[in-house]
Amino acid sequence: MSGNGTRRRVWPLGLSAREGVATARTGRWTSLLLTVAVAWTVAAGAADAVNVTRLVEGEKAWIDAGGYVFVVTGARTDQQQNPIPAAVCDRLAAIDGIDGSFALTRGDANGSLSYIPGGRASIYAVSAGVATFLGVPPAATGIVIGTLGFADRTGAHDGDVVRVVQRASFSAPAAESDPLTLRIADSAVMGEEFDGAMLMPARLTGTADACYVRTDAAHHAAVEAALPSYLAYNGQPAIPNPRLFESEFTVDYTHAYEDRQLRWLWVPCAALLGLLWGMLQWFRRSHVAIYATFGMQAPSRLTMQASEWGVLAGLGLLWGWAIGVVGAVALGARVTQALAQVTAHALLVVLGASVIVVVLGLRPTGTLLSALKDR
Repeated sequence: MSGNGTRRRVWPLGLSAREGVATARTGRWTSLLLTVAVAWTVAAGAADAVNVTRLVEGEKAWIDAGGYVFVVTGARTDQQQNPIPAAVCDRLAAIDGIDGSFALTRGDANGSLSYIPGGRASIYAVSAGVATFLGVPPAATGIVIGTLGFADRTGAHDGDVVRVVQRASFSAPAAESDPLTLRIADSAVMGEEFDGAMLMPARLTGTADACYVRTDAAHHAAVEAALPSYLAYNGQPAIPNPRLFESEFTVDYTHAYEDRQLRWLWVPCAALLGLLWGMLQWFRRSHVAIYATFGMQAPSRLTMQASEWGVLAGLGLLWGWAIGVVGAVALGARVTQALAQVTAHALLVVLGASVIVVVLGLRPTGTLLSALKDR
């Protein structure tokens, strides 16, 4: 009988859980302190949401400016710079991972539209792939592409039927084109030097001076490695140059999301909550010792403390999540980023702190007599 009585569980887990909930409810200032601490550490995820939104918007501007564009040129020799095979360049768009490509030939050609006497704009010969690259639709009459700067300066509009008058130059005689449909495109992805110019699609079957290739984040490294052999000339590999190799963009957006420092903000937040909980348990050591004196074993004690933590952490989590989402949106974060980043941060903070709570709850504790001896 005495053996069975000794083995009898004095504190059932259900009773321990109810005791923990009661402690959370009657804790007053200590419970309020922990709830507020959880709420604010969870709400701190708003900072990461705002940071991610800025990265997304910055990356979009970077991509629009040519972030994933390579300007491929031929290898330099002692005599001159090698050209690029134009036909091969135009066919690169059919390769998986390459969104668009076109060849470009530089020269001294310049001219304007027939109804603008005396106008002067640089004219570049480009391969047919330029239409897809710049996102302009084709036309039955053929097209000529004017940049935004050209349209602003001349007042020309997208869809106008025009004739291009080319002035005589060292490389070509004076000429006038057949009627063409004018397409207006943003040439920022190609570089500022083309703003104000016209791009004349032509059948470039020989060589060109440069090849513009656009890829994406997933294929960036692979495309960069393959371009030298794809566009080699006379056995010499081509040179792929990132379009934004030198620019106002100083952030490496290909790794910016993974490398952001606020990604690990949850670690110190969880550690802070664990420290607060540990301090609370230290000041409560005599209180816990009373339970141990009356037969509460480690599993029951852990259940009681975990129940108290669960109630306080749950309230703080909901409160902090609401503050974090609203605060992030108010500070300029997109709603999708606010929901995703604050939620992920909140869960990681609470889970990390919960691990610390469990570890602290597994520590052995003495009886009331032991606690009195420590004083």
